[in-house]
Amino acid sequence: MNNRFDPERWRARTISALAQLTAIFVGVTLAFLFEGYRKQIDEAADLRQAVDNIVTELGHFEEHGTTLAERIAQSIEAWHEADHAGRQEAPVLHRIPGAQSPPTAAWDSAVSSGLANRLEPALRLELGWFYSEYVGIHANYARRESFAEQEVMPRALQGAAAFYGSDGKLRPEFQVHLALMGEFAADLKRLSLQAGELKRKLQAREAGQR
Repeated sequence: MNNRFDPERWRARTISALAQLTAIFVGVTLAFLFEGYRKQIDEAADLRQAVDNIVTELGHFEEHGTTLAERIAQSIEAWHEADHAGRQEAPVLHRIPGAQSPPTAAWDSAVSSGLANRLEPALRLELGWFYSEYVGIHANYARRESFAEQEVMPRALQGAAAFYGSDGKLRPEFQVHLALMGEFAADLKRLSLQAGELKRKLQAREAGQR
């Protein structure tokens, strides 16, 4: 049997083995690159969807928040007009229909999923501040609404005189109620207008990403 070392055969086998290893390495590398690229595409699509949802949410705040703020302010102004005319009027104000807290599912989902972290820091901070303020003023409104249900609405059944003292002036607790509701209406209008500004910032951002 011929066991002589054949350099040509050894070289051929070495080249073949290196070619196989290279092919495996290139294949694995391309697979990782493709997976990373696909993940980037998926994350970009998820972020676009999250931003679209936040834009819709902000648009809701802009439209409905402004309308509600104006109706509350108008009901307060109507009471003041009656008071200035010397008429006793029950301080029954416009109420927000439905849930007392605003829908924030789009922003909450973006935060919990980590997608909000992919927004620019300044924009993310501005959105976070807005949502914190918007939820906060509605928490204050809930306390005002609780007072209205317990103190204003039952007295309204007795007539306007039930809200006035012996001096003919509106009792202090109801004066405070009117003042705080006025503050809420002003805050709601201010933040609803800011919601519109943020909505347009996000829309401009999305337009620049495409």
